[in-house]
Amino acid sequence: MKSIGVLLVLLFTQTSLFGQKTIRLTVKEECVPCRRMMAQTCFQVQKNGSKTWELFYERIAGFEYVAGNRYVIDVIETERPEPVPQDLSRYTYKLGKVISVTPMISTSEGVLYKVIRMNGKEVVNADVSFSFDSTYHQIAGRSGCNNFTTPIKMNKKQSKICVKTGASTKMACPEMESKIEDEFLKSISEKSFKISHKGGLMIWTAKKKEVLVLETASMPLPQDPSSTGRPEKTPWNYFNQQNLKLIQMDGVTVKDSKAVLKIDMSTNSFTGSNGCNRISGNMKTTRNTVAFFDIISTKMMCTDALVATTERRFMEIIGSKGLTVDFAEQVFNIYDSSGKLVLMFAVDATK
Repeated sequence: MKSIGVLLVLLFTQTSLFGQKTIRLTVKEECVPCRRMMAQTCFQVQKNGSKTWELFYERIAGFEYVAGNRYVIDVIETERPEPVPQDLSRYTYKLGKVISVTPMISTSEGVLYKVIRMNGKEVVNADVSFSFDSTYHQIAGRSGCNNFTTPIKMNKKQSKICVKTGASTKMACPEMESKIEDEFLKSISEKSFKISHKGGLMIWTAKKKEVLVLETASMPLPQDPSSTGRPEKTPWNYFNQQNLKLIQMDGVTVKDSKAVLKIDMSTNSFTGSNGCNRISGNMKTTRNTVAFFDIISTKMMCTDALVATTERRFMEIIGSKGLTVDFAEQVFNIYDSSGKLVLMFAVDATK
């Protein structure tokens, strides 16, 4: 009994040191619309073996999510240092380990299923891929050279699929692509398949013979986002042109901070102050990353030693690579390449 008690103490210590613990998440293959600060998308997760799906609003540093895959991951949950702004989660999350990745059938926009092997042969030099429509009644994509679409039927468990004869464009194709295309269309038309998963791949078999091996991929984004007619709204839009005051750096509250940023998403630029000198420059953003470059600063002497130290560290951080971000109500956070929270800004309501 004593040895069991010691083991339990050790296990608790391993998962709870320094305000940290490891949780296991199953992340569903589809995100869903949600709202906290503004309209966004959220993971759907099951925590620590739960059978109930719940929304997960937070960013998981180091986790590269591809819709269409179901993930089982270990995540390190860490308490933020006090004080924590009221509208920010008490915890940050960082990927610990990917346990498994399983391609699942998904109608999420932007999800492609790419054929990497067909009838036992690797598919090279041809784009054979497709996506499912929102009703699961049709697949459409590239058959090697041409575009194709075809009706389907699936069972509720999505373990069996019947593919009907479809339609295809008739462009002239190079010989190799044409040969692959003919084989693909012949292999799926008027056929029924069992769907299984192995080694992060989706396998379609007919009469106990492997026909297609698929992996999930993301559709390439249009070069001109406005061409979709539906410009995506992200938290960056909310913080655009706001006065963002530095309230925490390297986990330490910055009192009476004069360091501020103002971002302009229309020109991908920023202006502000590092606490003493004026700064400006350009920036590049994605939903979860930011890079500052072409940074210009005035050269005034800072007589306050604390301000000068803060200024040097501030400039060091924004000039570094691998910065990632997340957002909460009125709060904008920047993390370094290791996942450490290094800068925390809040909307300055006094301006």
